[in-house]
Amino acid sequence: MSTTRPPIGIAARLGWVSFLNDCSSEVLARVLPLHLTLTLGASPAFVGVIEGLAESVAVLLKSLSGWLSDRHASRKGFVVGGYALSVAARACYLAAFSPALLGLSRVLDRVGKGLRGAPRDAMVADAAASGRAGRDFGLTRFLDTLGSMAGLGLVLLLGVGLGPLNATTFRLCAWIALPLGLATLVLLVFWVPGIPRSTRTSRRLDWHIPKCIRGYLPIVFLFGLANSSDAFLVIKAKQAGFGFREILGLFLVFNALAALLAVPIGRLSDRFGRVRFLALGWTVYAIAYAVMGLAMTRTPFALALLGYGAFYGLTEGVEKALLADLLPAEQRGTGFGAFQTALGLAALLASPLMGLMVTRFGTTFAFLVTGGTALLAMVSLVTWAGMRRKTPLLQIL
Repeated sequence: MSTTRPPIGIAARLGWVSFLNDCSSEVLARVLPLHLTLTLGASPAFVGVIEGLAESVAVLLKSLSGWLSDRHASRKGFVVGGYALSVAARACYLAAFSPALLGLSRVLDRVGKGLRGAPRDAMVADAAASGRAGRDFGLTRFLDTLGSMAGLGLVLLLGVGLGPLNATTFRLCAWIALPLGLATLVLLVFWVPGIPRSTRTSRRLDWHIPKCIRGYLPIVFLFGLANSSDAFLVIKAKQAGFGFREILGLFLVFNALAALLAVPIGRLSDRFGRVRFLALGWTVYAIAYAVMGLAMTRTPFALALLGYGAFYGLTEGVEKALLADLLPAEQRGTGFGAFQTALGLAALLASPLMGLMVTRFGTTFAFLVTGGTALLAMVSLVTWAGMRRKTPLLQIL
């Protein structure tokens, strides 16, 4: 077995790659649902179908790419390929003039994320020092979110959205996103080294979910059913009375809060355990969605969106660090792939269901159902953790 020490700073380097990618993608992620519904006349149900289709295609790659990365000397090739597909999707946005073509471009973007997600997370886990996974995943999440802020800030500084939202505005956003995406690829290829694997798994076709995470994944799936596309938040913000640039400003503050919490929460989870922070984050999510669903004016919606930002800071690095704690080194790619697949399968259902509920019953009903589902997942999480450690429920919290 090789004892080659992984390069220092992999989490930070991958974090800066993610910074540039999110700087590129955030612009289009916020404007696309508005462009589809307001400019092209698509329904919220159509937006839900597109998001669900994107996840259904991507989910086929999530487990496969993680499993394959366990069987190669380096996971970097999968990460490069995934980012390259996302950049290609942003180029396709420039040539898409109908809802169907825009939807196909969105699907290609998510396929890229599906290809790179599990191998990238496994690279961070491979390089993390013992007991520091929370810090490293918190750092990558911090830089990821900082990139989202930078992308939104750039659009606002360039004056996008000062006039009416139309096809020209959307194409301008695509032209901003494309060179940033290309810079992502350059940084990844030339600055992030491949991590020599200390263990290698047989190449036999023996994929299975690692036993150590089989209790955790159904709970992740349940919460994933509540975690539909943020496109519906954009639609709800419009209903609450916010203009396009105001919506971008809201998400700028939302991302700032998520970024500020990511690193300190990751460090705290290294010291005090992952489950209590994950449970807190899911509870905050449930409350935020309930408030947003009930909000009829701008102020309560804006405050609830801040709570949603806090949820990201409390959970995204922590849930991956918990997975890294549970998985042995030789199964990290497979385990992270199974984790991404559970989320993807849930999203396959969550976004179309959310779109259907919004279209048929309105946003208030849909957001309240979402919040209730998240709360149920939180109770399941702390129950699972208590049973696994044979610890009373109150001590888990």
